[in-house]
Amino acid sequence: MVWKILSALILAGALLSPAHGQTLLMPLAQQAVGVWADENGDSNIKIAPCGQALCGNVVWLKAPTDDTGRPKTDINNPDETLRVRPVLGLKIIAGLMFDPDNSSLKGKVYNADDGKVYDLYLKPKGQVMEVEGCLLQILCDTQTWTRVR
Repeated sequence: MVWKILSALILAGALLSPAHGQTLLMPLAQQAVGVWADENGDSNIKIAPCGQALCGNVVWLKAPTDDTGRPKTDINNPDETLRVRPVLGLKIIAGLMFDPDNSSLKGKVYNADDGKVYDLYLKPKGQVMEVEGCLLQILCDTQTWTRVR
C-alpha cells in the first residue's frame, strides 16, 4: 500500500515538474514554428527555436523601402543608436515559452511601428494563430495570423 502511495506521489511530482511544462510546450511550439503573415498582410514573421524558447524575425515586408527608396529602418526605436538597423530581418519576438495559465505561448514582442515592447500570447491552431499583444496587461489587441509555410 505504501508503495502505491509513493508511486502516485512520484508520478504527480513528475507531472508538475518544470520538465513536464516543457513537454506541454512541444505541441504548441511545433504548431507555432513556421512563417506567418500578419492580419493586414504587411509583413511575414518567421518563428523558430532560439535557445530554450522560440523567437520571431521579420522575413518579408509588403513595403520594404521608405519614401526615398531606402530599406525601412527601426526609426521609432527609443534607443537612437538602433534606429539605423533594418526592419527586414529584425528580431521582434523573443522568449516564447509555454504559459500554463493561458494555455498559450507567452513572450515579448517589439513593435517597430511605435518602438514599444508588449507582452505576447500566441495560440496556434492549424493554419491560423491567435496573436495577442498587451501593454500592462490591460491594453490588449488581438490579431489572427495566417500560416504562409
